[in-house]
Amino acid sequence: MPKTVFELTHLEEFDFRLLIKALGKGEKGARSLTFAESSLLIQGFAKGKVTHAQMASAMMLMRVRGETAAEVAGVVSGLKHTIDESWQAIQVDIDWPVYAGKREQLPWLLLVAKVLATKGLRVMLHGDSLALPHRRHVESCIEALNISSAKTADEAEKTLQADGIVYVHAGDLAPVLDDCRLLHQELGLRSLIQTASRCMNPTNGAISLRSFFHPGLDNLHQSIAEILFAEGDYQPGMIAIFKGLQGETEINPRVTTDVRIIKKTSDTLQFSSFTLPTVLEGFSGAKVGQSELSAKSLAHLWHTILPFQSSILAHEMTCSMVEQALCSVEATLCLVLSLQQALSSRPVVVKDNLLLAQQWWSERLSFAASHPIKPMETSPKYSLVDALLDDKDEVCAV
Repeated sequence: MPKTVFELTHLEEFDFRLLIKALGKGEKGARSLTFAESSLLIQGFAKGKVTHAQMASAMMLMRVRGETAAEVAGVVSGLKHTIDESWQAIQVDIDWPVYAGKREQLPWLLLVAKVLATKGLRVMLHGDSLALPHRRHVESCIEALNISSAKTADEAEKTLQADGIVYVHAGDLAPVLDDCRLLHQELGLRSLIQTASRCMNPTNGAISLRSFFHPGLDNLHQSIAEILFAEGDYQPGMIAIFKGLQGETEINPRVTTDVRIIKKTSDTLQFSSFTLPTVLEGFSGAKVGQSELSAKSLAHLWHTILPFQSSILAHEMTCSMVEQALCSVEATLCLVLSLQQALSSRPVVVKDNLLLAQQWWSERLSFAASHPIKPMETSPKYSLVDALLDDKDEVCAV
């Protein structure tokens, strides 16, 4: 129980200095914030009732001590209360937060999102490319694949109707996040805001992805989801938690990935899991030359049916790069297909989903022909399995 319980009046009347005092009173007197207090804190900052100094102090005090699940969940709840209600009217199948970025590689997950859109699923990506400016973010690559961004719910809905996929900057969902990012940059430290922003699910998408990198964050994300389902901030649906490639919401095909599922129906909370196998056994050389790749390589890979025989790709990517990219697509697409099975209460059959992922990837160009990015080479129908068995070094050695 909190050492001091405050009467949480309306944010227009509350003295937010009390929360800073609770966090920083001293070794014996300090305590963590409750769910309701954390929610009120971020809403107060969004309304200008909490000063920049107060918010920075609160974030750093929580950071030094270590944020609790209740604190992070409270901030998520507060963020959701600052988001315009029109976003919740949008129907989204996959809520895809993309905040981590990748240190060298391109975001192959964008190819997966486009495949899903060709199959009639509605995908909303959201992130903040300025939060970690030293990384390669989704936002810098969407133009290469003709993925549109939206600033309003109305724009997002129109884009989803037309394309099935849209990207939204986090600050256009919850403007207070831009203010929080400026504090991060001024202080040079992370805070619970960077975890909370990933958990917003602003449109209450049926499937919402959660990736992590550092050990223990899987448990934190599960606790956050449990609290938000219990508090009613999350609608019935599914949260999927997994260790992403360099922290991004993309499966690393070089390792086995355990996926946790928290599923809420109208009256129960269910927990389950499944494992995605390693797709690239004994693979090496993943990082060599990756940072020099242009976002145009995403478009070239999307339009190329036989990538290991493509003269265009041969000038841009080594065979190892192509192999890793295709396996990342396959593994991440398998993840979503498995989650769809779990959402509909069917048994998750990963082996079958890997085969289906290959099929969906090979079928993408039947849709892409009517949604061109730019003229590209074409060739006979491509099978991912066949391509991976090709003599790649002879065909496209660089």
